Amino acid sequence: MTAEKTCHPRVLSWLRQLCVVFCLVCYTLRGAADDVTVPIPIQIDLLLKVASYDKNLKQRARERIRVAVITKQDDADSGRSASQALKALSDVEDVSGLPVDPLSVIFTDAPALARLVVEGGVSILYVTPGFGEDEMVAIAHALDGVSVLSAGALAKYTNRGLVLGFDLAGGKPKLLVHLARAKRQRVELSSSVLKLMRVIE
Repeated sequence: MTAEKTCHPRVLSWLRQLCVVFCLVCYTLRGAADDVTVPIPIQIDLLLKVASYDKNLKQRARERIRVAVITKQDDADSGRSASQALKALSDVEDVSGLPVDPLSVIFTDAPALARLVVEGGVSILYVTPGFGEDEMVAIAHALDGVSVLSAGALAKYTNRGLVLGFDLAGGKPKLLVHLARAKRQRVELSSSVLKLMRVIE
């Protein structure tokens, strides 16, 4: 049985729309980091739609959905991607009926980032390009047990400990999910969305 026959119609509808939009916008965003296979605005759109299927989102967010965009200092690709992400977030009115509050954060170290998530009421964390493997492992370790949906601009970030990632499959955007990390960060996605993702255990 194919995914199209078993998945929620609304989920399939916005994925089809994104595939069309993707073909139109990817050529205008060639200035982004080479490793970013899915344009940043498409990533943000997908991220927020997936977040709406996180059963713990409203409990985590309470009155607003605070989205922290994490930038690597003095990295041009990171800064450029962050600007695109923040612009895309500023165009969003709400997710699941809650207002979206974008936040730009310059990375210092993983423990400080985890404290920001907890103390600042961050619901979603988006990591831009420019971070090395050791930094990503440290971020994943620091977020262990912290309730937050983490996502990254590069597909390889998902293997290194973020919950959600983005890649291409057959020229179309593909969602990646690290299930073990999702559980450790108290992210509970509905089965209708999980069926559309490539699962990383």
